[in-house]
Amino acid sequence: MEFSSSSAEFDGPDSQSHLPSVVEPKLRALLGNRSTVADLNQESAHTARGWLDLAHEAAYADDLDRALACATHGLASAGTNPDIKLGLYRLLSSVHHKLEDETGMHQAIQQRTKLLRSLGQTHQAEMEDQLGSILFAEADGFAATVLQGVAEQERSLDSIDTVLTDVLIGLAVHQMSQMRAHEALVSIEEAVALQRRRAEAGYRLSAGSLANTEMFLAHLKLMNEEVDDADELSQTILDSGCNRAVRAAMWMMQAVIAHHRNDMKQAATFGMRALELYARLQIRPGAASAASLVASVARRAEKHQLSVLAWRVAVDQAEQGEVEEASGLVAALGHQLLEAGEVTEAEEVLSGLVTRERLNGNHHVLAHALIDLGNSVSRQQRYQEAVKHWRDSIDAFLKVDRVHEAARTSLAAGMKLAETGDNEVYPQAEELLRQAVEMGKASEDPVVETQGLRELAKLLCEQTKPEGLQLYDQAITLASNDEVRYVAADLTRLKARAYAMFGKTNKAVATALTAADMFEDEAELAMGHCCELLAGKFLVEKHKWVEAITLFSTIADAEGIKSQLRKAALLGLAAALRGQGDETEAQRVSRQAERIRIDAPLEPEYEFIAEAFFED
Repeated sequence: MEFSSSSAEFDGPDSQSHLPSVVEPKLRALLGNRSTVADLNQESAHTARGWLDLAHEAAYADDLDRALACATHGLASAGTNPDIKLGLYRLLSSVHHKLEDETGMHQAIQQRTKLLRSLGQTHQAEMEDQLGSILFAEADGFAATVLQGVAEQERSLDSIDTVLTDVLIGLAVHQMSQMRAHEALVSIEEAVALQRRRAEAGYRLSAGSLANTEMFLAHLKLMNEEVDDADELSQTILDSGCNRAVRAAMWMMQAVIAHHRNDMKQAATFGMRALELYARLQIRPGAASAASLVASVARRAEKHQLSVLAWRVAVDQAEQGEVEEASGLVAALGHQLLEAGEVTEAEEVLSGLVTRERLNGNHHVLAHALIDLGNSVSRQQRYQEAVKHWRDSIDAFLKVDRVHEAARTSLAAGMKLAETGDNEVYPQAEELLRQAVEMGKASEDPVVETQGLRELAKLLCEQTKPEGLQLYDQAITLASNDEVRYVAADLTRLKARAYAMFGKTNKAVATALTAADMFEDEAELAMGHCCELLAGKFLVEKHKWVEAITLFSTIADAEGIKSQLRKAALLGLAAALRGQGDETEAQRVSRQAERIRIDAPLEPEYEFIAEAFFED
């Protein structure tokens, strides 16, 4: 199963930052309470249906012995209700199969088919006798072929005394394992429709079987992006009086749908309902998944400490159930601790995870843990340790042929080191960026290659190394292969700044104006005007007053220019006039600039045209 361990697809906090106040105390209670094992063993029911529900819940928790005991109690008190008996015999046969008790399985099948015959459902009984465990064991390729043949045969009979429902469910499970979600949806839609027809016609179904199949259908509808239908069906199931395991699954679905709809308050509420039920029933994978969703919701609401707490619950539930994905949840906890600013604790959690995953040879989880471990020590200015962790992460990715991820890690590590302003780590930053460029080229990832060239060029130019200018040219050439030339234009703008750093004013001005033309070709007029302003700034800095006056006058009079940019152009013009000695005209233009009304600030990428830009 997959856990909601990442919310990287969401760029910012959610507007609904007020989560229910009960979330934190409930999470803390779950973290401190491990008494449910004894409680579950003491649970009992007063009816056969109650025992069937307890048996199903135990089976969902993979507690097969308890499921067997509950089902046995149920049969002892089943009375004459055939629906409940059918459900109990089906559950017993499935549990015995999982326990590799073939004798017990066949006895349960025989009891079930005997009951079906007494109810007049003779064809269904004969087919269940013939197919045996194929009907409820997870189908492999051979079994799926058998089931497909049986499905065609059963459809041709055009009767509702059929085993087709169970066959379709088995096929859908196999289709899901093959990542054929739409085919699985079609199969389960047919199965549900048939179950409903059989119930309406007076045929006896296993108690709870329709709710279970509808639950499967709701999941498949959500997977196939039929969100509204999944929402409606899951609410119907919750209203139907299903067992607690099904209720937990449907509350989880409601939480996922609320999260999808950006309703964080409801997502947290429903997620906690699912989490509490799953934890109560010891369905540890479900509890861990629900806790991880609550953690993601808290993170989006910028409740970082609450998110940390939810990840702790997710890890605790996963470790109690020895869930395979526990390591990924520990990694998510470490990452959230970093986001919460708890760098020392993050280092401790991630160091332990790295040690374990090195021993286990789980290179993919190890690689991600090493990235964050490097980030944690980097924030503590221990850059040499960070470099070692990041290099180890790259090696771990390469061991499992994750070249794209290795390239991106090398790129990000190089960028982080370059941003430190520490000259001692610049050589390692340069090495990592060069490695990212080569990896991007080898893996045919032009995005990484282009960004690597840009960051490497920037780093070298800041150290006044002429190679940086050549690397900008390579990056521009590569980016120009794209139909959208925005990136190439932006790289050209950066190259103009680099020329200015080297004191090559004429080239800086010409390159900035080239970038302006490129942006305007992409209908990015504002960025084009910004680049023209940048060229004007270079002219002012070198006291080239006449050229600056001409350029700023042209920009200020441009058709469709944003008011903020026109104001910046007038301020630039005033600075050039003042430099030329025309103070009277400079003051007039400054007053003209001050009269411009600014209704809204510009986006961050235009920061270099702030009002103070030309005040000197």
